Amino acid sequence: MKLAHRAVVALLGAAALGAAAPAAPARVEPDPVVAGQRVHLGDGGRCGAAGGARAVSTLFGPVALRPGAHGMAADVRVPERAAPGRHTVTIRCAAGGEMFTETLTVRRGRVEGVDVPQAAGGLALLVLAVGAAYLLRRRGAVAQS
Repeated sequence: MKLAHRAVVALLGAAALGAAAPAAPARVEPDPVVAGQRVHLGDGGRCGAAGGARAVSTLFGPVALRPGAHGMAADVRVPERAAPGRHTVTIRCAAGGEMFTETLTVRRGRVEGVDVPQAAGGLALLVLAVGAAYLLRRRGAVAQS
């Protein structure tokens, strides 16, 4: 068989395997996370929007998933008190429907960000710097006259 024919057969075989693969699994992203971080939960398009779906975990309790672009999904924040380790997240389609179990790894650490006192302090420093620049420029203009 010619090289081109072998390539076509290989591509057709790969396409057939891809078509036979099961639907995307339920998703928990990102993984791993730290306490306080937001997590996206999704059913991977496995549950029907009409029946609804829920996610349950000891980390955040029951959460209703809502219809979205890629199936049923929700965003939830991992509580600050979350213990490091692997935690089970169960996604269940409508009553009596399919059930998927995923794990979420919580690592030590905390979410970095700017809180209100830090933002206020930064704003105060900015106002002082702008005021000082204005006064220095004004003094320079008066000295040149």
